[in-house]
Amino acid sequence: MDEAADRGEWETAMAEKFILVWTIDGETMSMSHSTQDEALRQAEKLLREHGCDLEIALHLDRISPSPSTWFNKKRMQGWCLAGFPAVQI
Repeated sequence: MDEAADRGEWETAMAEKFILVWTIDGETMSMSHSTQDEALRQAEKLLREHGCDLEIALHLDRISPSPSTWFNKKRMQGWCLAGFPAVQI
């Protein structure tokens, strides 16, 4: 099998690792990010713009129920209210 093709498939899969989902005025939107940091930067921007009560969550790999939700609305709100401290895993 072609190593470059394998690497390309792996990079494509990695590009969808973190999915940010948010709802504004009844419209749900989502965006995939290749890193947690990129997703959290976008989340911070949205929370600063729309307030800490924004309906927003960060999912791993795919939009899914709670077990794969990395940051649910409550955790995002707490992070926002705390002034967006550095996130460590």
